[in-house]
Amino acid sequence: MNERGKTGKSSGIRAAQTRTAWLFCTPALIPITLFVIWPFVMSILYSFTNKMLVQKAGKPVEFVALKNYIKLLTSGTAHQAFINTAIYALLVVPVILVLGTLLAVLVNNTARGVKIFRTIYFSPQIITMTVVAVVWSFIFSPGADGLMNSVIQMFGLQPQGWLQDSQWAMFCIAVMYVWQSLGMQMLIILGGLQFISEDLYEAGRMDGCSAAQRFWYITVPMLKNTLVYVLISTTINTLKLFTQVYVLTNGGPKGSTTSIVYLLYKSGFINNQLGYSSTIAVVFFMIVFAISLIQNRILGEDDG
Repeated sequence: MNERGKTGKSSGIRAAQTRTAWLFCTPALIPITLFVIWPFVMSILYSFTNKMLVQKAGKPVEFVALKNYIKLLTSGTAHQAFINTAIYALLVVPVILVLGTLLAVLVNNTARGVKIFRTIYFSPQIITMTVVAVVWSFIFSPGADGLMNSVIQMFGLQPQGWLQDSQWAMFCIAVMYVWQSLGMQMLIILGGLQFISEDLYEAGRMDGCSAAQRFWYITVPMLKNTLVYVLISTTINTLKLFTQVYVLTNGGPKGSTTSIVYLLYKSGFINNQLGYSSTIAVVFFMIVFAISLIQNRILGEDDG
């Protein structure tokens, strides 16, 4: 067989493999297209219109150009929602990253009972956020007989309004989220620790490195990719803050817990402004996409 025949046969095999691959991907691609790609495309289109969730009689859908985007950029409520979400991320992400790493190091041994601690740390993850929010609403009950207020009164402190206080509400939501999600991030970091060779730690001991030095100069560098993943994934999850706000505060008090996603929900499903809500969704996607690009850049530099 000549070279031309071999090339043609090879191309035919690749084409057949490509068709087979697309065939096997079809069951996954159809729902992704219907429920992810197509709704996002429609959101982009709606963001340039005055589309309503329930269109009023005699008021057709009209093209409004960048009006929704200008409204978003100039809205005080939107500004507050972006600031609230950023504050929430700053409260949650560093705590989860640091505590998750320390807990992973703590349970990364074969001591008796360590599996029990792993289970305890992870158990909140299996509870849905709605249930978690309801439970913590009792913990942060503003009355003098509320659980948290009862505890702080034992130390001579005054009862607080917690979720009804604009100074405490976001902090309370952040504490609840850390409690619920810390176990999963700890397990991810623990998985990274399993791949660090014990020989590196032994070499550090022989060189006279203390436990803190071994952690800083061996554990942290070897966990870089894992920590970057935890950092980015946790940041994205915190930006999607919604359930806690919806169940506990409805964006209050005084808008102090209104998040980007809650504003999106409120604009589209309560205020009937689907076009404006779509605009928020598009901008939110751009923010998440930018964070993903940062992640890929950091990992790419590390691999290089």
